[in-house]
Amino acid sequence: MMHPMKHTRIALLAGVAALFGCDADANSTAADAAPTASDAAGPAPDATPPEPDAAPLEPDAAASIRGNRYCEILLAFLEAGAIRAEVWGTQGLNDCPAADWEAVDKAAVQAEFAATAVVLNGPRYWLIDAAEATVPDREPHLFGALEMRQLATINLPAGAPQAMPYVERTINRDSSFRFAAGTQVYELHAPDTSTYVMQSYAAIVDATLTEADLQTLGDRLALPDGWTYAARTLEAPLEIVTPGRATVLQDELQNTYSRTVAR
Repeated sequence: MMHPMKHTRIALLAGVAALFGCDADANSTAADAAPTASDAAGPAPDATPPEPDAAPLEPDAAASIRGNRYCEILLAFLEAGAIRAEVWGTQGLNDCPAADWEAVDKAAVQAEFAATAVVLNGPRYWLIDAAEATVPDREPHLFGALEMRQLATINLPAGAPQAMPYVERTINRDSSFRFAAGTQVYELHAPDTSTYVMQSYAAIVDATLTEADLQTLGDRLALPDGWTYAARTLEAPLEIVTPGRATVLQDELQNTYSRTVAR
């Protein structure tokens, strides 16, 4: 019989890993745990971004964050039977240099923060041109040689159902993601007419994946019956505004999509 605490830690780690599209076995560590991927719906980030600027967005390679590489580390803590996860990331600080990312010592990070679990999420690459967000007022921290800042705190239940590609997850957040006119977007279309736009692609499952590969990515995805994948060029700016609740899903390569609520 599995020890109750060991079982709880496995559930904690699996839930946090799946929330951010991580392979728990490959990218995480927890004392005495051997997790499997699970999903957790309804996390509640503490940070609330400001009301987004609705001005038209045109392509500007100098200002756009599209193609920017970033990485995140989740520090998960088991508190009173629930999970508190601090999300730390390189966004706005650096482009997550490969050597520094690969040198991150998960066990050392776990010991330093006395965390129940540590999950590495990355590298990822933005496909959006602009975003609105706020972050907690906390000083950046060095994880080895990699500087990160805290982006949010998320609260989750300790148990979670199994994660599946192409299954929606709802996140409580206020946010605005913007795509410039004239840029390519990569979309999933569901049989119920829902459309999901890829917000970032991941070099996690496939470390060789590049944006150029996304044009024909549908050929290698195991899409559910009735689903389609398509690339198109925007004739006008696209803004995905999520006032309080965002709906996201991932494909089997851990690329992340937002359901469109365009303005």
